[in-house]
Amino acid sequence: MENASDAIIMAGAVLIFVIALSVAMTVFSQARETVDSVVYASDRTNYYEYLDMDISNNIKNRIVGLETIIPTLYKYYKENYTVVFLDENGKGMKLYETETNQDNWSKDTDGNIKTFTTTKYPNMRETEICSFDVNEELVRREPWVGDPIETRKNLEAFIEGKEYVFPNGSGEKYDYNNIIKGKSFMEYFSDKKCRETIGEYRTNNKNTFASELNQGIRDNKNKRVIVYQLIRD
Repeated sequence: MENASDAIIMAGAVLIFVIALSVAMTVFSQARETVDSVVYASDRTNYYEYLDMDISNNIKNRIVGLETIIPTLYKYYKENYTVVFLDENGKGMKLYETETNQDNWSKDTDGNIKTFTTTKYPNMRETEICSFDVNEELVRREPWVGDPIETRKNLEAFIEGKEYVFPNGSGEKYDYNNIIKGKSFMEYFSDKKCRETIGEYRTNNKNTFASELNQGIRDNKNKRVIVYQLIRD
């Protein structure tokens, strides 16, 4: 009789333990769901709506502001992106004028200047730059090419509207103040919204840059292009 009582007590204890364990698991599960919801809600990018424009070319777009554009710019030379800026009408937006000598620019076998984004977005003169692209900067022999520190210095000067002094000691410089309608890049885009289009395009050039500073792209290679087109106020 005593053994039966002990068995009942043990069975009850096990049942209580199982119920307590179930309750604890439920509480932890709910807590985890709450934490995940808070984390998800705190990340604004989770609420961006991507719209397929051309599934065959994997092109998508969203509406963004300066808080998205600046981090993308800081990645262009590390990730080898092409970042292009367009105005409300879809034409290339002048960011700055290159000071490099076009006679020194790389040319293809027909003597034509080798360009990429100006070919894809032909609304700009080749001296008026509407994009950031490592390979295109290499073609133009920009003073920061091949040096990540100098590339970052130039980018910071561009964003903040300051001067970038060429590192070769010539005293030449790019003055990025008042470059877009009398304002610096950051000032002009501080209250603007852009349609960000992300996709890829396939390069197909007669020559490659393999022999130039051991950098470059090769024929028939996909390259990511990110386009920021201003939205009308």
